[in-house]
Amino acid sequence: MTRRTALVLAALGLALAAAFLWSLAAGAVAVPAPVIMNTLFGLDGPQQDFIINRSRLPRSLLALATGGALALSGAIIQALLRNALASPKIIGINSGAALAVLTGTILAPDLALRWLPLVAMVGGLLAAGAIYALSALRPVSPARLVLVGIAVAMSCDAGVDFIMVTADAYDISAPLVWLTGSLWARGWPHLEAVWPALSVLALLCLALSFRLDLIRLGAAQATGLGMNVPLERLLLLTLAALLASVSVSAVGVVGFIGLMAPHIARRLVGGHHAALLPAAMLTGALLVLLADAAGRALAPPIEVSAGILTAMLGAPFFVFILLTSHTGTRE
Repeated sequence: MTRRTALVLAALGLALAAAFLWSLAAGAVAVPAPVIMNTLFGLDGPQQDFIINRSRLPRSLLALATGGALALSGAIIQALLRNALASPKIIGINSGAALAVLTGTILAPDLALRWLPLVAMVGGLLAAGAIYALSALRPVSPARLVLVGIAVAMSCDAGVDFIMVTADAYDISAPLVWLTGSLWARGWPHLEAVWPALSVLALLCLALSFRLDLIRLGAAQATGLGMNVPLERLLLLTLAALLASVSVSAVGVVGFIGLMAPHIARRLVGGHHAALLPAAMLTGALLVLLADAAGRALAPPIEVSAGILTAMLGAPFFVFILLTSHTGTRE
């Protein structure tokens, strides 16, 4: 790791710490920093304990975990497809996970919270499998994977819309908020449901970062270096799909984090994935944390979903990347 990379990661860590403190302070009831510190150490009353320890603390930690996971998933997908416009949302993985979770909650309203990540994994893997299978009808190329992914995303989104239109209004009230990418009413049980899976998946992805550097060279060069490119692509795509799916199960579809965070990180630390992946994770965590805190601070007591704010940022960012990117899509 170079000195510049270490400084960038340290700066991102400090920014994340400051954003985390703001996230604990922001909301319908503003809490000063000294009160936050006292509450974290159990030195304040029950009202502050409820606001900080039972509401904002798990919510902020969940924003960190899911933001980092979505960014890591996006960085892997962009490396696999060698396409600057790729992300788990754009190629349909988020939509597949959302469709699976929505279907599960409608068909089994009493489904335990701990099973939602597994349901989302099934949906995300089915979407990723459909992308890979349809692309394999002809020789797989990054461009074809992206185009097929967009088609899969549209199909899953249509399924979500169909369920929302035909289901009972009472059954869809909570999923409607969740689909916008909201951390509203998220607490310790939601964090406990996704934290173990996200931790294991993130560690696996970081351990495989060197393989992404080989794949980025192109299929011919990677094969010449002894890599089984189709198998490695499938493995890494599976890990990326699982990361995004578990995140969706907790916070819904928080769009464009998987697109923006890797690009920002790449500008900061370069394209070497041993540095890029940690930087992308920190950037994604920072973006989701800021979006959630800003959504609570803009018009209290009304909360604006984090997914709405990230979409407002992500849509013009997507156009900017589309107009300025020179990343190739052919091998």
